[in-house]
Amino acid sequence: MKVRKFNVQDMREGMMRVKDELGPNAIILESRRVRSKGLIGFFAPSRIELTAAVDNTASRTHDPEPPPPRELDKGIREELSDLKKIISRLVVREEKPAEAKGKESELLQRWRVHLEQQEVIPELIHELLEELSSFVNEELRLPEEVASLFLRKSLRKRLKTMPEKGAPVQVFVGPTGVGKTTTLAKLAARYALYQGEKVGIITIDHYRIGALEQLRTYSDITGLPLEVVMTPKDLRRAIEKFSWCQRILIDTAGRSTLNTSHIQELAGYLQNLPPAEIFLVNSATTKMRDLKLITDNFRSMNYNRLIFTKLDETASYGLLLNSIHYTRLPLIYLTMGQSVPDDICVADVDKIAALILGEEE
Repeated sequence: MKVRKFNVQDMREGMMRVKDELGPNAIILESRRVRSKGLIGFFAPSRIELTAAVDNTASRTHDPEPPPPRELDKGIREELSDLKKIISRLVVREEKPAEAKGKESELLQRWRVHLEQQEVIPELIHELLEELSSFVNEELRLPEEVASLFLRKSLRKRLKTMPEKGAPVQVFVGPTGVGKTTTLAKLAARYALYQGEKVGIITIDHYRIGALEQLRTYSDITGLPLEVVMTPKDLRRAIEKFSWCQRILIDTAGRSTLNTSHIQELAGYLQNLPPAEIFLVNSATTKMRDLKLITDNFRSMNYNRLIFTKLDETASYGLLLNSIHYTRLPLIYLTMGQSVPDDICVADVDKIAALILGEEE
């Protein structure tokens, strides 16, 4: 089987290229929207990537004349038969013989090592490779690209994102040093400058040296109003004061993950909020053991969305998948630098899957 990828502007161009380069017997395995290489590609115009395949024995690229009608019918029947085998493996996962259990092909071993390097938790690695193993046997030997395609589909099922909901009140909570204030500034500028919304900023972070000055600087540059609150009552008054705003963004003090009393104190500010999106902000460089502590100890904040920062400071992205699996919550934004408001984007399951699989786009 010969597998090729085509990066095209539209489906018409893609169909012509598939036919020209692989011949009339080629079949399209997948089509998806992609962007240019690397993290910067989040902001580039999207294109269409087609994954197509053709059976080398059935290919007639060297024959200038079309096959006779009977031969063409036979080829179609063979393709349909192959597709039925693949579909049957998608729907029914047959029990493997006892002697085959415990054995792992070289392809599965390579992907196991890769997923471990990406720091995907063992539970998810087992699930992903179990699904892939149902296609790896003596009857059907998958090329590397097709195996990658199946893994990408399995990852997409487990990744959970949502479009920007646009709640009028958004709160940013999390441990110290993950970039909550910078992330808030990026979104405030995005809403005000790009979407033309009226935005107000509130900060509860009157503990960290320089935090207030940082927000005041952002406020002065963007012309957005800023309120500093010292008590839960002050917070309610500030929200009422900003009733004319379409969006109110609330910054909170970073708290040590192990200092549960400080976390509870901060949670007291948020008890009587109007309906809000409460983002748990984490760095992509966080260790998995620490991530579990953070997600557990901050639950009193009633966070309902996830943000990951500092994607530009790591080469392993399994933590994004692990966090969604562990919290069962959607990942909404990703950040990859300090530039305000540019280095932030809405999370995309295809892009996250590509990062985890190490695919260049």
